Amino acid sequence: MNFTMTNNPEEQDILEIRNHLLEINLSHLECKIVTPIAIFVTDESGSRIGGITGETHGNWLEIDFLWVNEKARGVRLGTKLVKDVEAEAKKRGCIYVFLNTFSFQAKDFYIKLGYKEVFTLEQYPVTGKRHYFVKTLA
Repeated sequence: MNFTMTNNPEEQDILEIRNHLLEINLSHLECKIVTPIAIFVTDESGSRIGGITGETHGNWLEIDFLWVNEKARGVRLGTKLVKDVEAEAKKRGCIYVFLNTFSFQAKDFYIKLGYKEVFTLEQYPVTGKRHYFVKTLA
């Protein structure tokens, strides 16, 4: 056996490990369909000013990333993105949503949208916090 440690793994090597694990996981799960979901927003000039990405899997929507350009904040664009992705997830049969955010990001924003904090990772990555939220879709 040979062990190789690297600080710069090739993308294909990461995908190989991920795909092997995914194959095992999916063999044990009753729902095997994981579907990406994304909404992108552009301004009049075609520049991207916001977006939300994630995936749906069975009963769950997992939001990976939500970003709104600073110049586009304050007009409820983030709220619209979350509400729209939740609506699409409901159409796909989702009942719940899962996401996480850093303490300096959008904790209060998600609470206002009805998300409940279920876990906080303290001292992450050193002195900060990472907050994990869930929401039941009505």
